[in-house]
Amino acid sequence: MWGVKRRTKKSIVSSSLLIGLIIIYFLMGISTLYERPIVELVDIKHVEEIVVNADNSDVAVDVIYDVTFKARLENTKHRGETLTMQYTYSDSAPYHSAFDVGDKVFVTLREGSILTAEVIEVKRDQEVLILFSLFLLIMLVVGQRQGLFAVLSLIFHVSIMAGAIYLFIARPGTSLLLLMGIAAIFMTVVSLIFVSGLTKKTLSAILSTLTGLALMMTITLLVLRLTNQQGLRFEEMGLLTRHPDAVFTAGLLIGAIGAVMDVAVTIGSTLFQIKEEHPMINTKSLVASGRRIGQDIMGTMTTIVFFAYISGTIPTLLIYLLNDASLGYSLSMNFSLELVRALSSGIGIVLTIPVSILFAVLLTKVGEAT
Repeated sequence: MWGVKRRTKKSIVSSSLLIGLIIIYFLMGISTLYERPIVELVDIKHVEEIVVNADNSDVAVDVIYDVTFKARLENTKHRGETLTMQYTYSDSAPYHSAFDVGDKVFVTLREGSILTAEVIEVKRDQEVLILFSLFLLIMLVVGQRQGLFAVLSLIFHVSIMAGAIYLFIARPGTSLLLLMGIAAIFMTVVSLIFVSGLTKKTLSAILSTLTGLALMMTITLLVLRLTNQQGLRFEEMGLLTRHPDAVFTAGLLIGAIGAVMDVAVTIGSTLFQIKEEHPMINTKSLVASGRRIGQDIMGTMTTIVFFAYISGTIPTLLIYLLNDASLGYSLSMNFSLELVRALSSGIGIVLTIPVSILFAVLLTKVGEAT
């Protein structure tokens, strides 16, 4: 009887989520619900191609398209009116991509003797919702209850991050590293308790994650201070109105949370499971098991973090190289910050392994009969 009730409750929750997502999808298709002006492309009138060649060469490096098209306004007081617009994109698509008839686009309206509009971006929120729905479906099918909690935890993390950044912008002079530190503590504690419940295993993961992050930031900040930040190129943050190194160090902390937490949870959960299945296992054997687990995941986790950071610099690196910058200069301009981020996260991962073993072993002994 209890199993039937649980299945019924899961069915109600799943059905409610599905119906809610379907309703949101159809609401996103109603342009009049949006405040931002939206136009739908009705007809493409003219396309002019401009071939861009390399300097002193006939080799084409890009093609720019000047498009004139007819569009119909889908909302605002001008709904139903048509206007002719111009739009420029290129094969390399640094800012915009090609449009097709039927696409809906967010625009900026300019009212005068003649109504004109400028393209901002393509309306893709429905497609994004479909991807999110697939992600949610996979999480629910594979992870079931824990998968749902993981998704809610992710949404919670994004909200906390957005709140911290808002406070930093709204209150000049506030330490971004302090805000992110508080956010990291809050996110770690709440998300782990939310996903795993308030247990000794969760407490071990929380303590391990926070200790690993604290050690990582202490070592990283000490090294940066001793070396006077030599070799770091903050040019990519040149448009910031805040000191770039403050933003950089805060980014180090936030960037390492996921990897450090993953290591702490993996080692802690495994050691608790081993202790549960083999209650008579001694401390030496439990520590040895933790070390073997740490050795197995250390290489893969540091590799994942390294490529996650470095991959983000590839587009900018190509821009430098395509503009005849030397390879050494391009690498130093693009890889210096990302390399430090990857190394710092690697330090956090490696230090979290013995810390996780320590807390897990200590907490498995709590409550044991003496």
